[in-house]
Amino acid sequence: MSSSTAEKLARITGVIDKWIDYQTYIREIPGVAIGISVGTDTIFSRGYGHANLETRMPVTTGTQFRIASHSKVFTATAIMQLVADGLLRLDDKVSDRLPWFRSDDDENLEHITIRQLLTHSSGLIRDGDTGHWSNDRFPDLPEIVRQVAGGPSVFFSNEHLKYSNFAYTIAGQIIEAVTGASYEEQVSGAILDPLGLASTTPDLPDDMSLHAVGYTKRFPDRPRSPLAHVPARVMNSATGFSSSVDDLLRWYQAHLIGSGLLLNDWDKREMQRLQYEDRTFRWGIGFEHSKVGDLAFVGHGGGYPGFITFSSVNQEHQLTIVVLTNAIDGPAGIFFEGIVKLLTKALSDDFDGDLDETIDRFAGFYADRWQVALVERAGGTLVSMNADSADPTVTFEAHEKVDDLRFRAPITLAISTPGEEFWFEELDGEPRLAYPGGFTEPFHF
Repeated sequence: MSSSTAEKLARITGVIDKWIDYQTYIREIPGVAIGISVGTDTIFSRGYGHANLETRMPVTTGTQFRIASHSKVFTATAIMQLVADGLLRLDDKVSDRLPWFRSDDDENLEHITIRQLLTHSSGLIRDGDTGHWSNDRFPDLPEIVRQVAGGPSVFFSNEHLKYSNFAYTIAGQIIEAVTGASYEEQVSGAILDPLGLASTTPDLPDDMSLHAVGYTKRFPDRPRSPLAHVPARVMNSATGFSSSVDDLLRWYQAHLIGSGLLLNDWDKREMQRLQYEDRTFRWGIGFEHSKVGDLAFVGHGGGYPGFITFSSVNQEHQLTIVVLTNAIDGPAGIFFEGIVKLLTKALSDDFDGDLDETIDRFAGFYADRWQVALVERAGGTLVSMNADSADPTVTFEAHEKVDDLRFRAPITLAISTPGEEFWFEELDGEPRLAYPGGFTEPFHF
């Protein structure tokens, strides 16, 4: 992707930075890490808040988070590498690769293919019967084999799109059966090590010093509590991974068409094309399909006790966005969509006004009794929005410069102040934003 796209998008990263910073504060999220890249160029990355509330360890772009179901894309990639090497076919029956994948009580099992495991169309139960999301004890392989013998199908294959951690657990066992290595050894040797993903592990790392602590949901009358780190055991291939913003940006860059990494472009396209959809969900091989406005993405989210994460890549602009949080109610998806919408503003508007550095000392947050407004430079243009909004573009306005410190509101928001002027001034050395009949003061947090 040309450097011009990166330059255009970089013009609004200051706005993204301040919006995420404020949203992290107002939602009382322990920690957040954000990364944005175009091609192989990182145009913005930053950590917010704390990886550990007790020790006050700050979040950085190298902080490790449990990325949970992102593990599925690593697993699907490992399968596709075996397909490329001629060791598997996507339409091989699972039972031909795993002799124990049979049940007298479940005729569906003999028809399930590897492709169906990876596209959530196998009909298999979501998580099995071990209760690991409640009791923090994930199963071992004998417990998976036991459940297979009892019949784990809920639907016939290809009857519905049915998300299944159980299916991806089986996929991990196929990798072991074909390679003769453990799942963890195979993905490390074939994927993590070649890409230099030193902060990415198929399960909890041996050294937890850079790993964030996960926290419970926020309630008005009680503080968040830390949650124990729980190994996913045989379900690593479905939900075990930990990683960082820095590593995940490199991971998605490797999946860009033309990168020459991981897979050939034909197999990348096969992974990323739509394979199955049902009602509101759409899936490729490992990748979930999503769309924000006109921009189409493939990626994945992840939820693990104490962690909510989301990341995706848009091939058209070679745009990767990673959002990691260490709270079980972390708004990773909301942040992702807000970031995409702001970046879309930059794609459609050059923000090529003639602001100079005079305005920089006045940029920031301003509050009155109604809202906290973010007023910030985007390229050469002054923009503003309601910082409290989960969608930062609903009240987003780009303002016309009248003088160095005087601006005119656009006519885009009829119930705001279209066509009216506002200005910045200083009172006792403190900046404030003034308008006919009133003013707002700086807000600090």
